[in-house]
Amino acid sequence: MRREMWNHQFILLHLRVPEPAADAPPLPDRQKHSRLKPLSKSRIERDGLKAGSIAPEFTLPDIYGRSISLEQYRGRRVLLVFSDPHCGPCSELAPHLALTYRRRRGITTEIIVVSRGDIEENRQKALAHGFEFPVVVQNRWKLSKKYGIFATPVAFVIGEDGRTASNVAVGSDQIRTVLREEFMHSAAERFIDTGSDISRVLSSPIPRRHAFRIAGRIAAGALLSAIGMQKTAAALACSTGFTACGTACCNNSNQICCNASTNTCCSTSLVCCNGKCCAPGQVCLFGSCQQQILP
Repeated sequence: MRREMWNHQFILLHLRVPEPAADAPPLPDRQKHSRLKPLSKSRIERDGLKAGSIAPEFTLPDIYGRSISLEQYRGRRVLLVFSDPHCGPCSELAPHLALTYRRRRGITTEIIVVSRGDIEENRQKALAHGFEFPVVVQNRWKLSKKYGIFATPVAFVIGEDGRTASNVAVGSDQIRTVLREEFMHSAAERFIDTGSDISRVLSSPIPRRHAFRIAGRIAAGALLSAIGMQKTAAALACSTGFTACGTACCNNSNQICCNASTNTCCSTSLVCCNGKCCAPGQVCLFGSCQQQILP
């Protein structure tokens, strides 16, 4: 009996997993990745800066070697567009940016495109589309991180006071809506642009029933905007998968409409409290955001 117990202890001793030594080699990638926090636990903003936020300053090289900073445009309204030379929707948006800027006449709103990647590749793309506004190149996603969104194309309207005038516009359709609001003040310009959109949809390879439905939505949105019903028009302008929130569009997959009167979309990982998005770790108590106290 004693011999059997001794053998059992001997087996358990040899099956015990040893603690890693101080000079042990690093863990394999699979084990290291298992210790990483999920994306939902990240405190990095990924839904874009909210309306009224101070626009982060930057100084970046443009495609011709000049240094461009946001400070140079202080006192002017700026449409800041984040793009990428390998982004399909960005290429679709490019000719509209070029044409809108060329026709702006007395409108003082400026356009700055923030791109990524190779400077020469971005320069060739800018020349091909006839860009007359600055195209600067960020290092990877460094400036995108400051603006709280890792996607292209997206755009922010920055007011004369250096604050974001509205929530982020995501995708070509939403950015084109911003272009109309900022640059096309006459009914004739809006009519021509809407006609171009409808023609593009009807000539696309998508099924005819879907094409007519989208074209009807574009026409209705333009009409409602023209008669002063911008919020209803915005609801029609929101792409599939987005919900209108005032004049903003909330992403159904990770956002909720928190306050339609201020066009505020909140991340689903945050708490909406009395029309405001609470900071990470805060809860809504007595109508205001309060830091959660854990027991």
